[in-house]
Amino acid sequence: MTPLKVVAFDLDDTLWHVHPVIVRAEQILRDWLHESVSGFRYDEEKMKTFREDALKEDKSLGYRLTALRRHVIERALLHHLNHDEDAERLSKEAMDVFLVARNEVEFFEGALDAIAEISVVYQLGALTNGNADIRKLGLDKYFSFAFSAEQVGAPKPAPDLFHRALEHTGCDPHEMLYVGDDPIKDVDAANQVGLKTIWVRGAARPEPGDTEADEVIEDIRHLPGAIARLSNC
Repeated sequence: MTPLKVVAFDLDDTLWHVHPVIVRAEQILRDWLHESVSGFRYDEEKMKTFREDALKEDKSLGYRLTALRRHVIERALLHHLNHDEDAERLSKEAMDVFLVARNEVEFFEGALDAIAEISVVYQLGALTNGNADIRKLGLDKYFSFAFSAEQVGAPKPAPDLFHRALEHTGCDPHEMLYVGDDPIKDVDAANQVGLKTIWVRGAARPEPGDTEADEVIEDIRHLPGAIARLSNC
């Protein structure tokens, strides 16, 4: 039996609820734009149009979330200011404001305790389609690596993120465990690469995908026990 060496995590909705985080971050962004740009009005319909236009021009922005949001903000500012340099500068400042708020999360109860416990035994990392930052989150004291879809050029369920983690750690697929909430993007995708998987099943995604996770837990606090069971198999 080959022991587990690495535990990698999805982030959003695995370690915290992402929806309220994004709602709050967007409100902080709107407030900043209103205060910082004279006469600017954050129009949802116009923003939606700018977003759709950007995605038509560059489909890769669909998984390059930071680049997409900054691009949309810059278009909106350019439409308002009609000055390229000001729009570019302000869009970068606006994204800095958004990303600070985007990384102010409320971890699920017991999540940090579970992470701290398993970090004593395993190398930990993050593989995410989103733009959460382990340094801003304070997870870098536990996680030794983190890769995003934006960095590797493809979102889950594509295998690129898992391949990058395997290359980075130098371990074989069966030596890595992936923990996530999405039965398709996390469990099916990791299973297809040959990783072991733990599904953190939530109310939003109660049904499994096409494959079964090695362990299913309802609460992140049960993670150390689930890993211990897999390690003893």
